[in-house]
Amino acid sequence: MITRTRTARWAAVPAGVAVAAVALSACSGEADGAATPAAGVDQDIVFALMEDAGCVDPQQTSVTTALNVGRQLTDSLLDQDPDTGEIVPWLAESWEVSDDLTSYTFTLRDDVTFSDDTALTSEVVATNFDTIIELGGSASLAGAYLEGYTGTDVISDTEFTVNFAEPNVAFLQGATTMSLGILSEASATATPEERCAAPIGSGPFVLDSYVANDSIVIDRREGYDWASELRGHEGEAYLETVTFPIITEASVRTGGLSSGEYDAIQDLPYIDESRFTTDEYNLYAKANPGVPNSFVVNTTQGLLGDESVRQAITMGLDRDQINVIAGSVSGAAPTSVLTSSTPGFTDLGDTLAYDPDGATAVLEADGWELGSDGIYERDGQPLTVTVTAFYAQDVLEAAQQQLREVGIDLQLNMVTAGDFFGAIATGDYEMLGAGLTRTDPDVLRVLLSVDSPSRWGIVDDAELEALLQEQSMTADVDARQEIVDEIQEIVAERAYVIPTLQTVQLHASRAGVEGITFDSASRIHLYDTVVTSE
Repeated sequence: MITRTRTARWAAVPAGVAVAAVALSACSGEADGAATPAAGVDQDIVFALMEDAGCVDPQQTSVTTALNVGRQLTDSLLDQDPDTGEIVPWLAESWEVSDDLTSYTFTLRDDVTFSDDTALTSEVVATNFDTIIELGGSASLAGAYLEGYTGTDVISDTEFTVNFAEPNVAFLQGATTMSLGILSEASATATPEERCAAPIGSGPFVLDSYVANDSIVIDRREGYDWASELRGHEGEAYLETVTFPIITEASVRTGGLSSGEYDAIQDLPYIDESRFTTDEYNLYAKANPGVPNSFVVNTTQGLLGDESVRQAITMGLDRDQINVIAGSVSGAAPTSVLTSSTPGFTDLGDTLAYDPDGATAVLEADGWELGSDGIYERDGQPLTVTVTAFYAQDVLEAAQQQLREVGIDLQLNMVTAGDFFGAIATGDYEMLGAGLTRTDPDVLRVLLSVDSPSRWGIVDDAELEALLQEQSMTADVDARQEIVDEIQEIVAERAYVIPTLQTVQLHASRAGVEGITFDSASRIHLYDTVVTSE
């Protein structure tokens, strides 16, 4: 058995995107220099959201806004340092992992209660995992971490074992996410609609009200005293209430922050970042972990079975310029098929370097000839490829222009989110324009493996498939990292995933509101947030 009782490091993670003005807390107890509440200053803030949450049940939602709210209501079995990848206790004080990665045994703290005053027990955790499976597609993020789940054996009130039919290397990190956040028995057994409206967690805040398309209000949980060691203090949260008005227009959010109507805002537009980089504001930025915004290819469609075409596409993209066009100052261009904030990230900047001359050389060596319209053709067929996407059209248009300059005709098929996932279900696409957020490099198996129910990239590569499966069954940290390094190199070199932009979560607050931090999945924590001045 592999035993972890205090901390478990998956792998060292290189420094990712810088966080302006406020550093992430990654130490036990009271953080050195951490802000504390100012005497006589109300600990209430207004934090404007960019969209309606739709559902605040952390196990069902995949909407970033909902995840940001749900994180405040829900604790997880484990926590993960967003800078180092280190996994530490939270609701579970210790854990053991079987050598074959098919069973995980946890020992819970014995002092945790939910906001309905019921106790956290092994039975409650088992019910949570069982009902996630029953929710099926409506709990797709949570369900992905439980792939192969066969049930939970309850040993005692505080000890239980989670079992899988096959090795599930990503489960331990999944247990740090709010997608596997633990709800009370009443919430876990409620209808999906009831859970969406009013989930009951053990977190530092409780849901006061949720009015769809209007606002969400959360209140400080009295008696909360089981934060993970990664937080900056112990005991109850500092803030008494957080009011989240739903403000869909970006200019209204930034205007409200400037005028003092809002204390903080979600999703500061990249174009406004420099305007708020002053002493009057704090900026908070972190790249999403997982696969960056990319072209994810289907090698069975169109011309994308030709590796030379795929390689020419990746060489024809100036990712630094795309990052500038997107307006990101805190962000950096992607240098791998994983984002820089993902545990196991390997820098492949040379492989993904902009090389327009190399792109044309690869095409011409493969028999393509430049046509009179500036687009390569072969045997009378123009070099036209199509990407299907439902967001980030500006990024796609920048890529379209860049690829035309090297003789590749990129067509954009902008669709609804429903039609996007419909295309995935049928396999009717040449490339998908999207990213996939997960806190483990196993995300590449999820994206590319023939056995994955969430497969987006359709490739026929026995070498890659064997490595994807091998890393999922490898418990040794260093050995797994070597496999993950090789996977990233193959995926980048053979251009199965062609990165375009590393998405950054960017939020802002006025000076005097301090301590907004990110978890390892780039969702915010408000537990250490404090008002230091009006």
